[in-house]
Amino acid sequence: MKNTLLLLIVMLFISCQKEKTLTPQNMILGTWSSIDTTNQFANKRGFEFFTDSIFEDKYGFHSEKCHFISAENSKYGSNAYYIYFGTESKYTLSNDSLRLFNPATKKWSLCKVEKLTPDTLKIAPDTTHRYGGTFVKKVYETDTIPDFDAVFLYSSPCFGISPVVTLLVKNNGDVLFSGRYSVKHLGLNKSKISKEGFNRTQERFKRADYMNLEESYAHNVTDGMQCVCIYFIKNNKIVKTVRDCGAQGPNELVWAYLPLIRIGQLHDMKELEVSADIAKKFNIDTNSTDVMINMDVREKFDFLSRLSENL
Repeated sequence: MKNTLLLLIVMLFISCQKEKTLTPQNMILGTWSSIDTTNQFANKRGFEFFTDSIFEDKYGFHSEKCHFISAENSKYGSNAYYIYFGTESKYTLSNDSLRLFNPATKKWSLCKVEKLTPDTLKIAPDTTHRYGGTFVKKVYETDTIPDFDAVFLYSSPCFGISPVVTLLVKNNGDVLFSGRYSVKHLGLNKSKISKEGFNRTQERFKRADYMNLEESYAHNVTDGMQCVCIYFIKNNKIVKTVRDCGAQGPNELVWAYLPLIRIGQLHDMKELEVSADIAKKFNIDTNSTDVMINMDVREKFDFLSRLSENL
């Protein structure tokens, strides 16, 4: 009788613990990916909710209006770009009310949660915000995915105001960044990121299972579509290359490279001069506002890699 009573108490305790973990505040934690199929960009939306009332919008936060710099105020000519506020902000969840703070507008969006289970989040459509839709929870196992020592990225020109950049980020924190159009910092620059910052970038690409990505996501590419080329470096060798046009790759890939393209807005940048011997080796004009204008993507990578040796 005592054993039976003890067993019932244990089962009741376990049941209560399960009920305790299945609160809305616990179920919303983790990464959510849109399953909207209305267009190729709608299904790239995603969130990640953390325990400290912080959430990540995978698209990031941008100013509603372009910041314009006239040619008179810049040696690089006129320039326009959207101000980037990063990917993280604050949230609250009470019953079916999810409130998300936009640091770009400094306003809260009130979202009605129509459904929340351990694997599904459905937010009611609303013309006052862009968060409506159905999302599924994603779980990642990244422990067995290899690290990389550096990542190189190039984003091509396209129609519209999209950042055109060439950059190299290394695991020692070195950042080489060349902005051509629609970025805050034009020209050749250098910066530093923390070890934590590099690890965060690496984890994002690991979630995309970067070593098993296709070499190219470029179906039905049009002339006005931006293409992003990425090289992953290990032991001074390119171990993987990926090309994604029009954000056709997996959500996790897009979520990984979007913050990287905009890294120049979140870190202090210092103009970088090219030494005479490197200029001669790569046959460039150091007086040009874009020293890499005549290089193909591989040459851009070789150039930044060579520059990084002297930082």
